[in-house]
Amino acid sequence: MARLEAGDAAMIDKFATVYAGHVDLPDMGQGATPANERRYPNAHLATVFEKTEAVARAMDDLGYHAIWLAEHHFQHEGYECLPNILMVAVHLAHVTPRIRIGCGFNITPTS
Repeated sequence: MARLEAGDAAMIDKFATVYAGHVDLPDMGQGATPANERRYPNAHLATVFEKTEAVARAMDDLGYHAIWLAEHHFQHEGYECLPNILMVAVHLAHVTPRIRIGCGFNITPTS
């Protein structure tokens, strides 16, 4: 059986992840408040932007190829709470020199 070397066509050499945003969730695990009953205040939900930037910077520093963002609205549970990924993507493009940024899901107006 032929051995694969770095640079061979069959080698995976680009890594990416999907990131939908989250805030620190202190109430997790068995016996915690069920997700659909959580109600975090807007000030806490807004920390998603700092965390998203930190994740993107770390991925850029580690050599990831891309970060894909997903847009969700009104997620007061604290996860999947990036409300405007186009604006987030523009910001991330300014603070990360190498990583590519993709928008996996966008809400578009119908009228």
